[in-house]
Amino acid sequence: MIERRKSIVPDKITMINLVWTTMIAAMLTATVTLYQEQSQMSDFNYPQMTGRYNDLSYY
Repeated sequence: MIERRKSIVPDKITMINLVWTTMIAAMLTATVTLYQEQSQMSDFNYPQMTGRYNDLSYY
């Protein structure tokens, strides 16, 4: 029977999953932090900027 040795270094799939999970957690934390800062800025009551889009035909 072939015996499989335990490796100290995690395999490639485990490392990819760990990096992916860390990136998602960091982005979620950054998003929540930015939205909390934005809600505190709404106390100043700045006027909302609006824009218009005109679809012009070139033919």
